[in-house]
Amino acid sequence: MAPPAVSILLAGIVTKVSGIYALIRLITSVFGITSSVNNVLLAVGIFSVLAGALAALAQDDYKRMLAYSSISQVGYIILGLGCGTALGVAAAVFHLFNHSLFKSLLFVNSAAVEQQTGTTDMNKMGGLESKMPYSNATSLVAVLSAAGVPPLAGFWSKLLIIIALWQTSHYGYAIVAILAGIVTLAYLLVMQRRVFFGILPDSLVNIKEAGIGIILPAVVLAGVIIGVGLFFPMLFNSFMVPIDSFLK
Repeated sequence: MAPPAVSILLAGIVTKVSGIYALIRLITSVFGITSSVNNVLLAVGIFSVLAGALAALAQDDYKRMLAYSSISQVGYIILGLGCGTALGVAAAVFHLFNHSLFKSLLFVNSAAVEQQTGTTDMNKMGGLESKMPYSNATSLVAVLSAAGVPPLAGFWSKLLIIIALWQTSHYGYAIVAILAGIVTLAYLLVMQRRVFFGILPDSLVNIKEAGIGIILPAVVLAGVIIGVGLFFPMLFNSFMVPIDSFLK
């Protein structure tokens, strides 16, 4: 398991820039958007969505659950790309951006918890809400955004992906994506409960909130997630025009 600082960098930025963004550029600029390519992307995307979500359900390790969650969220990005439309690609790029935000925030929170408790085993946690209120609040923002709960940023990108799937007559994929979103909400809320709610173990009664070096980035990321969610409807057209022009 990577150190906390490395996990934040890898989960939020490096893997997305080197992997998914490269895939988007490769499909749109090299192979082109064709029906055969789209079918492969849709199949890979829905498999990733389901496999990552189901694997995350079975985890007891905080960071390992977040890692499997990333697999599921990347699947949504690939689904959007597999639609082959301007809306689908725009939704994929937007979810790439949103995932970088909420997954970075979740790993910042996991770093705070690991630093203060000395463990990532959720079986040894609970009741941290009273001891780490800022970590709890910002984690909840990230959890709800990752699950696609309005009006947070993650809601809009997932909604656009589902609309793009529906517009291209991929009804089955759209329905599975919605159901997988419910599973995502379930396991992330279970994670939130196991870490921050419930009874505080005797071994953790003396812990306190993480330092400003961790809390400040968490608050900033949470603020961006909320701000993007609230203002995205007003920015939708200006976001779509460059994507549409790029595909022509």
